[in-house]
Amino acid sequence: MFDWRKLEVFLKLYETKSFSKTAKELFISQPTVTIHLKDLENYLGVRLFDRDTRNVIPTRAGKIVYEYGKEMLRLYKEMEKELWPYKEEEGGLVEIGGSTIPGQYILPRIIKMFKETYPKITVYLKVSDTQGVVEGILKGEFDLGVVGAKLKQAELFFEPCCDDEIVLIGPSYFGRDEIDLENLYELPLIKRESGSGTWKNVLQTLEERGINLSKLNIVGEMGSTEAVKAAVKEGLGLSFVSKRAIELEASLGIIKEVKIRNFQIIRKFYLVYFKNKKFSLATEKFLKFFKKILS
Repeated sequence: MFDWRKLEVFLKLYETKSFSKTAKELFISQPTVTIHLKDLENYLGVRLFDRDTRNVIPTRAGKIVYEYGKEMLRLYKEMEKELWPYKEEEGGLVEIGGSTIPGQYILPRIIKMFKETYPKITVYLKVSDTQGVVEGILKGEFDLGVVGAKLKQAELFFEPCCDDEIVLIGPSYFGRDEIDLENLYELPLIKRESGSGTWKNVLQTLEERGINLSKLNIVGEMGSTEAVKAAVKEGLGLSFVSKRAIELEASLGIIKEVKIRNFQIIRKFYLVYFKNKKFSLATEKFLKFFKKILS
């Protein structure tokens, strides 16, 4: 019988071009990646990669297997989801992608409540940035996502689900509680990675208010909200984050919110999924539950 896990490992290795990254993303060891790849090559009777000490280069056969394999794995996962209700009554699987803020501060609580109502439905949540979640949906890795920015993807539907406020934060000893918008030029600022929905909203709002983005004093870039908060606490600079993300730190006096006079960033979070997608029964139940909680 064909082992779909081996195909999944091959597809991830093709995309990352790295045994170590593949192992990390799939939560397996590097030797296991090598074994799965060798088994798949033996099963298909072709070499899928040319390998040396530094590079992982797909062969022509590997490129063919990748193109067909993506679609095969997507269809197999969809079939599995459709079969879940027949394997066990009231069961099922829901795969969700969450960008940083909804993935860390909104979805875990809702998933817990959902599991209390539907204990036999399995919910898988992976946290990434907005770009990563959207790409995951396009690849068929997630049934749906919750993200902090609306991207231009014609095949996807972005449905507003709740609001969020983005605030400027500084270390507890920062000397001012409030600044003018123009003072941002004077301050050291920490940015998020380019795929961050939070940072996209910040840049868009600042530009709309006449701020010259090229003149901002960017002193560092961080790949997560937690990394941003740690850098701010250490005094590297100030940054913009979701107000939800600093509730604990603000209450403990570790980080402070710095108000900006006559300025506020309110953004939408979006449910995102394929237009006209046929959801499994389990996913439909989660969607209905999610919308009811946030209504």
